[in-house]
Amino acid sequence: MTIPSSLNPVTTVRQSPAGLAVFDMDGTLLPGTTACQQIALAAGDPTTIDRLEQDYRKGLIDSTRFAELALESWVQAGADLYQRAYDACPKIDGVQRTLDWLRARSVATCLITMSPRQFAACFTGFDYVFASTYPTEILDPEDKPLVVRRLQQQLGLDDTRTIAFGDSDSDVPLFRTLSRTVAVNATPNLAAVAAHRYDGDDIWAALQVLHPVTESRS
Repeated sequence: MTIPSSLNPVTTVRQSPAGLAVFDMDGTLLPGTTACQQIALAAGDPTTIDRLEQDYRKGLIDSTRFAELALESWVQAGADLYQRAYDACPKIDGVQRTLDWLRARSVATCLITMSPRQFAACFTGFDYVFASTYPTEILDPEDKPLVVRRLQQQLGLDDTRTIAFGDSDSDVPLFRTLSRTVAVNATPNLAAVAAHRYDGDDIWAALQVLHPVTESRS
């Protein structure tokens, strides 16, 4: 697989990490919402996104058409739209604490999302951010395991040293390829294929499902 240029990581880390932790964004780090919903809200047009998300779930439009129409609805909202949306949106607790703990143990961190790259990049604590460039290069659910596999190869890691967190059906293709997974406030379909399940409001607590030692603050 060749990762398109727009899906390349925002930052890179050393080439020999001890492990890799992969996080979904919409619904996982953004509980109960999506980046597109928050962008639309900041742009003053949430109705359009609600309709587009319903049409996408029903299979009436594909991800490319979704991106085209979504971008049209907020393109005039200003250059700072994505940052404004990020600053105002709800986020799960414990993100920075979790990233700090992983980094201290030489675990590379990766955020992977179908949502717009400009929003995802506002999560500045991740070593790698893979996201979509609207409307030309859209990351689909089936791309997630391919991106993770390519990153594993680049970093010299295998599945035994990779963990993943997600919440929805779009994470099913990735979860099916990994054995160390945590479904966070998940849909039934994802919970059915996940190794572990966490329901709550703290990603730090979700990490403890895999690493109980993190109960220590050291």
